Amino acid sequence: SPVVVAIWKGRDEGLPVLVLNSHYDVVPADTSAWTVPPFAGLQRDGNIYGRGTQDMKCVCIQYVEAIRRIHRLDPTWQPERSIYLTFVPDEEVGGFGMAAFLESETYRSLPGIALALDEGLASTTDTYSVFYGERLPWWVDVTAHGPTGHGSRFIENTAVEQLVELANKALAFRDGQRAQLGLDEHVNCAHAVAAKTLGDVTSLNITTLQAGVRVGETFAYNCVPPKAQCSLDIRISPHVEPSEIGEMLDQWCRECSKDEKNKVEWSFLGNGNDMKKHSVTSTDPNQNPWYAVFSKAMADMNLKFEPQVFPAATDSRFLRALGIRALGFSPMKQTEIMLHENDEYIPESIFLEGIDVYVGLIRSLGGIGKDVDA
Repeated sequence: SPVVVAIWKGRDEGLPVLVLNSHYDVVPADTSAWTVPPFAGLQRDGNIYGRGTQDMKCVCIQYVEAIRRIHRLDPTWQPERSIYLTFVPDEEVGGFGMAAFLESETYRSLPGIALALDEGLASTTDTYSVFYGERLPWWVDVTAHGPTGHGSRFIENTAVEQLVELANKALAFRDGQRAQLGLDEHVNCAHAVAAKTLGDVTSLNITTLQAGVRVGETFAYNCVPPKAQCSLDIRISPHVEPSEIGEMLDQWCRECSKDEKNKVEWSFLGNGNDMKKHSVTSTDPNQNPWYAVFSKAMADMNLKFEPQVFPAATDSRFLRALGIRALGFSPMKQTEIMLHENDEYIPESIFLEGIDVYVGLIRSLGGIGKDVDA
């Protein structure tokens, strides 16, 4: 999967650059559950329907259209510093595209990154959401080992028994965190409506369960499996030290293990998902002058925004981990949050308004010289 980089050279190519990042991959769409074709870009009743219209093809296109509009309105205008547009794959499956960019010669040759903009979320109100950090994603594999034997016997300390005990602890923790939100239910990605509070708690979900002794394409239903596994999707709030979650998992495993042979262990799944500390972008103008520039640009356009913690994970986490300032912003206000949902859409007027917003932001951010980097 290619990483596409487009460069608008600035007057001073030695200044740290602006990065406008977006990912072009999308999650799957079950066509049987959609009432419109998910990949046709259908326009109906003032809306644009399609997988990725909110997450995040809208922003991909808005970047390009904003720059084209700037050039059309004033062909002589040139940013003070170079602007890099990065279109990366695989954000939805772990961020491998951004990882590839950060390992590339293109990245290594940069004079630094002053500020990166990346995806955000729609807002159901008249106030935009701007994300300065996000919960740290841990995808964890839990494996329990125990004795095997015939299913007709009462075998003690089985792998499944130990795994179920740990799963119950995980679900109890989940209930405690969920109770802090004061919400009765979350359906699909509708939880993002509570993004402000959701980012303040740590979520946990059991996403896979595996056990059984395989015999060809089926299972030996009369055989107690010696191994049982589950995977956990944990999103750690910036208000919680990741080490505390690691210690909690260690404690659960100790308490659920029967002995040194019949025990439970956990490990990280995949690469790049074992980040041990939070990284956030400062919203203090004294510490982060680029946040002040962003804020002024929004104010000059009479736009309101609220800084928040992103409830899920984006490519920005890799940038922030390197000390790079990154803000998550998708200019969608007064819009139902539909990312990953069936019949995903964006109102056409909101999409077009977002282009105007980026025109203002790009001109403001790109028009700042070296003084802000001092």
